[in-house]
Amino acid sequence: MSSVADVQDVERRAGAVRTCVAVLAAVAAVAAGAGVAAVALLLFTLGGAGALWIGAGRFSGSERLHQLGICAWVFDALALSGFAALLQGQGIASAGALLVLVPLEGGLRYGLRGTAAGSAGVAVAALLTGGGPIYTLVCIAAAAAGGVTVAEASQRWRARVEAEVVRSRRLVEIDQLKDRFLAVTSHEIRGPLTAVITGIDTIWRRSARLSEDQRTQLLEMVSGQAHQMARLVEDLMITSYLQAGDLQLKPEWTELRTVVTQALDSAASKRRSHRLEVFIEPIRAEIDASRLDQVVRNLVENAYKYTPEMTSVSVGVKRVRQGVLLEISDEGPGIPDDKRGALFDAFSRIEQTTTGQEGVGLGLFVVSQVVAAMGGHIDLASSSHGTTFTISIPCSAETSSHDPADLELDARAQAQGPAKPSSPTHN
Repeated sequence: MSSVADVQDVERRAGAVRTCVAVLAAVAAVAAGAGVAAVALLLFTLGGAGALWIGAGRFSGSERLHQLGICAWVFDALALSGFAALLQGQGIASAGALLVLVPLEGGLRYGLRGTAAGSAGVAVAALLTGGGPIYTLVCIAAAAAGGVTVAEASQRWRARVEAEVVRSRRLVEIDQLKDRFLAVTSHEIRGPLTAVITGIDTIWRRSARLSEDQRTQLLEMVSGQAHQMARLVEDLMITSYLQAGDLQLKPEWTELRTVVTQALDSAASKRRSHRLEVFIEPIRAEIDASRLDQVVRNLVENAYKYTPEMTSVSVGVKRVRQGVLLEISDEGPGIPDDKRGALFDAFSRIEQTTTGQEGVGLGLFVVSQVVAAMGGHIDLASSSHGTTFTISIPCSAETSSHDPADLELDARAQAQGPAKPSSPTHN
């Protein structure tokens, strides 16, 4: 998870270490009498180190830098083997210590795999330099022990770095979400609050000049806007609970007809001239009624906002083997493929709604999180002819004892005008 700049910086630091080790080994070889061979090997090492340094600065892709790292490791192994052979040829038995650096570097770069490969390289180099079996075994043991230690330390360090990167990104996301939250909620609350204040002031100051119908219309407007703010606050509270992992479910045996009816009543203020088709099987289920109400309401409101007038919105609830199944369908333009990935993110919006309302962008986020908390899942099917959300919620369910005819809200398409929040539009 390291950035390209981090990898480049590591390669440059490795180049500096490579140069220092080569100079020290060359000085030791010259002092031991290697002479020209030591100087030639030093020049070769410095040339390679310079090429790797330039490559680390010019390569910007992670794959190219990975390949450069492999080349650098192989180059280091060859250079160290050369200096070890020179020193051993001059009678310095401890020259094999240089070979231990190969698996150490491998452990740092590639973990235990690098240690294993480096130790194998040490064995080959020790045999080629004529150190004998005991010398070879000592080099392998030292290389393996040092390499494993470094590899484990490197893995722990990488894990800490990756955890810190994830934490930093999460903090950035939370900060952005906070800014978005403040901007969106202040905008969304201002409109209904202004309407409520204006309506109440009008009734208070001009009550004597208002007709009964005018007062009724103003009170209905105030009621609708107040309910809209209440639903917004409820969504925000649920979002805060979800973010903190404190959402508590309270399942109780309840009639699903009652729950869905209340949800449709709450969503009625967003309905214009949509045709509403609703059918609910006679079901009693052990479920959190308030959360199910919120799921249905948000999905139906979403369908109303994003679909043209005179199109159908259908709501169905039926019992299945694992629990209950909800289907909310519309005849809107569908959800673009490139928007589906962020569809259930907080404060995410597809586009401007057909009613011109901005919206907060919490509805589908709340739906997805509440359904997940209930142990259910959501299936989405969308095309240019419409969208269907299918929600499966595992729970205990049974057929209700009520008359099924009473539980069918309206299986026929309704084509009524705009609904008022105070009166159900699905009867």
